[in-house]
Amino acid sequence: MTNESIQARNPLANTRFSGFDATSSRDVLQLSRSRIEETSAVEEVITSINTHEEQECLMALFLTNPLDDRRGLTNEKGLRVDGTCEWIKTNALYNSWLRSRSQLLWLCGGPGKGKTMLSIYLAEELERSAEKSQDILFVQYFCDNKDEKRNTAVAIIRGLISQLLSLRPTLFNYILPTFRTQKESLFAHSSFETLWRIFEMMVHDPVLGTANCVLDGLDECDKASLEALVRKLEALFSTKTDKTSTCHLNLIIVSRELPDFELDALSSFPRIRLDADAANEINNDIRRLIQVKVDELSLLRNYPEQLREYVKDVLLSRAAGTFLWIGIVANELRKYTSSEVENALKLFPPGLEGLYSRMLLQINDHRREIAAKILRWVVMAVRPLTLKELSTAIETSARFSLGLGYEEAIRDQVSYCGYFLTIKNEEVGLIHQSAKEYLLRKTPHLDPKLEYFRIEELEANLAIVRRCLKYIHNCHLTTSKVSHVLRHESFEDKSGKPDFPLLSYAALHWPEHAQYLPSSADVFDLSLPFYKEKSPVREFWLKKFWDMKE
Repeated sequence: MTNESIQARNPLANTRFSGFDATSSRDVLQLSRSRIEETSAVEEVITSINTHEEQECLMALFLTNPLDDRRGLTNEKGLRVDGTCEWIKTNALYNSWLRSRSQLLWLCGGPGKGKTMLSIYLAEELERSAEKSQDILFVQYFCDNKDEKRNTAVAIIRGLISQLLSLRPTLFNYILPTFRTQKESLFAHSSFETLWRIFEMMVHDPVLGTANCVLDGLDECDKASLEALVRKLEALFSTKTDKTSTCHLNLIIVSRELPDFELDALSSFPRIRLDADAANEINNDIRRLIQVKVDELSLLRNYPEQLREYVKDVLLSRAAGTFLWIGIVANELRKYTSSEVENALKLFPPGLEGLYSRMLLQINDHRREIAAKILRWVVMAVRPLTLKELSTAIETSARFSLGLGYEEAIRDQVSYCGYFLTIKNEEVGLIHQSAKEYLLRKTPHLDPKLEYFRIEELEANLAIVRRCLKYIHNCHLTTSKVSHVLRHESFEDKSGKPDFPLLSYAALHWPEHAQYLPSSADVFDLSLPFYKEKSPVREFWLKKFWDMKE
């Protein structure tokens, strides 16, 4: 590869460290995440489109199907308990919003307050209403901070535009002229302003009738996206216009309390605060959930009536109004017989933070190092890691002589972390956003055993970059003619060839972790082979980077 070709295809060129020559070793000091345009993989076409051009546009626009995202959340969180969330239908602010053709209503609450379950309920109700009317549409979007396809303003607008086009194909007139000239680049991260302009024209078209929308988890967007989108929404719903240009979008945002600048932007709109305005309703829902959980425990462990009432009272007094706390503790109580339950309940401190601390303190000393390493990777990873990727990242040792492979070993190790982690479709994730915030807390723990698990972001990013660069270097050695296969860095696929599970993550994302490090960090030592002029390791990385991007 020539110096010119390296410069032309170097994803690190023209970043905030671009003072270095593009063909020198120092090009690779940093990568601005905004310079990498995300490439979406089309999973399905949502609806039948009349023309090839419209179909091509919709396929390029597509990232995920919000209905599938909603169903995934239902599978993950479980079915709604009968009677819960239904209070929203009698809420005055909600009913005012429901009668409106264009209004923004903000539902906000703290962690574990049942916001996503409420969003799912609202989506199901509004979807049923839309099915009965030709003049009402329903669109939805569920943000996820760990999914690159669902955690940016551009992803949200793409998702909403895609649904509007599917429901009202005449709206293609607003997007096709720009799509003809820009093609897929129209949907890049840098195209927010263009996409917003198109979206704004669509929601002002009377052909919509009324488009009811539920936007869940807005707080899970990256900070820059969040600020830009909230400012646009503020302007959209604050503008007083004549009837010919009325906005036809009726929006519910469901989120935590937002940072000050977003809070100021949304403060003029109607708001239902779950912690304050709906405290009684949430408390009643908590009681319903506790009743169901205790009924299940009673059936399993044969609780007498007096014990049933005692367990319900304790759960209610310690849950601090959080559904998540009840779910975790109820699952733990399944381990205890009816005669053990009273003492077992004393083990669970009130509130989520106390519960998280207890979960960490329960990890055996000989498992703490591995558990801490796993939690660090899962919390800091740009996207969810598969079991194979995580196993490779923490350098799990398989015990083939005992019949234990890598997958069995990593599943056991993930279990060390208790309820902090979940495994879904072979991917490892956190039980809740509040768990991530707890592990990333800025204030040191007084208990050294808890402090051991606290994740300092700079230190964690440095460790991940070190591992990624080492992995890229070893993969290069393994695939070169002068080296044998490094078994600890690779698996074997069905054909017996080495498979490198972490290579995709390492190649694509190490620069994103590196951008948070100071230039004095040891991973930027210019004596390393990666930074040498005409470095074969760097050329190997560049080739893998573009192969995986394309």
